Amino acid sequence: MKTSKWIWVAILLAAPGAAQAKPVDLFGIPLATATRATLEPALVHAGLTPIQVGNQWWFDQYAVHGQLPGAKKLLVGYTEQNHFAIAEYVFPSFMDIGQVVQIIRMVEGKYGPPSQQSGNPGLGDVQATWNEGDGMIIRVSRGWPSTTTYLSLENVASDQRMKAQMQQQKRQQESQQAKAHSNAF
Repeated sequence: MKTSKWIWVAILLAAPGAAQAKPVDLFGIPLATATRATLEPALVHAGLTPIQVGNQWWFDQYAVHGQLPGAKKLLVGYTEQNHFAIAEYVFPSFMDIGQVVQIIRMVEGKYGPPSQQSGNPGLGDVQATWNEGDGMIIRVSRGWPSTTTYLSLENVASDQRMKAQMQQQKRQQESQQAKAHSNAF
């Protein structure tokens, strides 16, 4: 019996120990299914200092103390239902045009080359994106003229949901404020 080379490829890929996509995680918590209840204690246990955390905020803020070299702050966003939406490390810098390349290389070391990359690291905006499956995206970005770099881990569906919920909350607040002002005259 003759075996097709494609069957052998499928067998090798399914074999234990074969290279498989690794879930995007933060301190051991898979982000595709993370919640505030699972992520907050893991971040504190990892040594990050909570600056602003809790259900009353869209974003929790943490001070980073060397867990990721160069990062000073971590912002973690959640939906109203407390599902993870996005985590963003902030790497402040002043006139360090090479910083974005260093961070891209750091991410490449774990996830391989980016799915997409644009911009000129020597001048202007730069963005590298990794599409990691399970609806997860990793993004390294830098604007211009600021050379501060951002590393984001994003659950695309939850991030879109959180942004829509934030807009809805903003509209409700504006409507309530307009109603309160209309009573003043």
